[in-house]
Amino acid sequence: MYKEMYYHDDLENLAEEIVFEQINLLLEAGNDIPSSDVSIQDIAAIALNNMPAKYVCNFLEKSEPSKQLQEEVNDLRKYAKRQVLKAIKIVRDRPHD
Repeated sequence: MYKEMYYHDDLENLAEEIVFEQINLLLEAGNDIPSSDVSIQDIAAIALNNMPAKYVCNFLEKSEPSKQLQEEVNDLRKYAKRQVLKAIKIVRDRPHD
């Protein structure tokens, strides 16, 4: 209810995009990971629950990020890859679908 009062489409958690980017990179590289829609969502949810959020809210931050934001995003990518790999193991050991 309150979110709808203030929310605009510009608010974005970069961690979400980065997690899905890491999942996609692993899939494209031919890694043997669970790839059903349910498994991908489970992997993403597990990884995101173990990551800090990194919100940006305006066009400039997204299109021309500062050097500091670029460094934070690069660090977040490394962390996301580790979390995605851990999540894959969990989903493999306890499949949901």
